[in-house]
Amino acid sequence: MNTLANMNTLVYVEKRLIVPIGAKLIGSSLQAGEGTTGSTGFNWFIAASLQLSKEKGVETRIAELFPEDIFHSVYDKIKHKRLSIPELCEGIQSRQLRSADVVSLIGKLTIPKVEPIQYDPFDPPEIKIPKTFRLYGEECFAAQVEAEGFTYPVFFLLDSKEIVCYCNHKPVEVVGVLKWSPAYEVGGFSINQILLGAALLLAR
Repeated sequence: MNTLANMNTLVYVEKRLIVPIGAKLIGSSLQAGEGTTGSTGFNWFIAASLQLSKEKGVETRIAELFPEDIFHSVYDKIKHKRLSIPELCEGIQSRQLRSADVVSLIGKLTIPKVEPIQYDPFDPPEIKIPKTFRLYGEECFAAQVEAEGFTYPVFFLLDSKEIVCYCNHKPVEVVGVLKWSPAYEVGGFSINQILLGAALLLAR
């Protein structure tokens, strides 16, 4: 079982996406009360890690938390985690995985037409994305995860470009939500889902 102790290194979380993912997996609010885990099943270990009040009846909405805290709370709840591209494609083709399912995918991140950059926190580089797309109401840019001769499309919100582009051509884990798309082919699999990236982790 995957735990926070052996989790890859978290580098980016998109709050606009991790909040609905959190609501889906653990509920929209967290109850911290004596002798109870609340209606969402939120446990005391997570409550302590988020520094929630232990007074009976105190409730915290996950939207009020930092996106990293939400991510750390939901990561262990992701059922389909650290999938290879063939595993993901097989799940989609067999309809075991569908739109709005939360998954994580492993492989090398590639962002077409964007060169790898050296990040300097004292002088952050200007990142230019040559092409963007409107996807489900959000401005996004396209990337892809590659592994074992397979390539799978991943889209990130444009606001994430400064951090996500730092991980270009590096081994990563992408946590995201599946979204419907017109049918296309990946390594012989017939696929009708793309991955909208909510969080990015560097592989150890």
